[in-house]
Amino acid sequence: MYKVLLVDDHSIVRSGIRLLLREQYGAIQIDEAKNGSTAFSKIMDTGYNLMVMDINMPNTDTFSLLQNIRTIAPDLPIMIFTIMTEYAFAKRYLQLGVKGYISKQAEDLEILKAVHSILYGKLYVCAELLDQMAEDTHFKKELDPFGLLSNRELEIAYHLVKGKSVSHIADTLNIHTSTVGTHKARIFDKLKVDNVLVMKDLAAYYRLI
Repeated sequence: MYKVLLVDDHSIVRSGIRLLLREQYGAIQIDEAKNGSTAFSKIMDTGYNLMVMDINMPNTDTFSLLQNIRTIAPDLPIMIFTIMTEYAFAKRYLQLGVKGYISKQAEDLEILKAVHSILYGKLYVCAELLDQMAEDTHFKKELDPFGLLSNRELEIAYHLVKGKSVSHIADTLNIHTSTVGTHKARIFDKLKVDNVLVMKDLAAYYRLI
């Protein structure tokens, strides 16, 4: 019997995936968590065949969560199920060893195909991401400059190179403008750039936009 952990802060999302998996697999154990700390506790107690998780949840640094999971369950297959399908984020998590990356806008059949592929030891990403991976000569490198950024810094860097203002980013991420400014300074320091235009060129070179 397969054991699956669903990690998402929206109960409607967990319910939908739970129903889909039970219709497909019948006898299956499905546990749920709405944040990273609960997910980590469950992984410590149960040997799962698959974890399906979002990457944007309150009070959860998914980058750190994945690193911590790898220390206790290094072989646990993880599928990212998210609205954040930009290549910048997919690349980051695929480099961390997740086995799948799929959009929340995917049809039921594609979700089931992704789950089936991962359960049988295969990688699954959508066709668009596969094309970008094939074209990305930097993908297999362990670290590009943007790999130095935290999840929040990567989010803010992405919005900056897309031309968004500090106030717009603050509104989008529901944080203070001063917090965005602090992250922006750290981003520039880590990337060794002094303005957004230079950062945009760097982002284009590493196919983060």
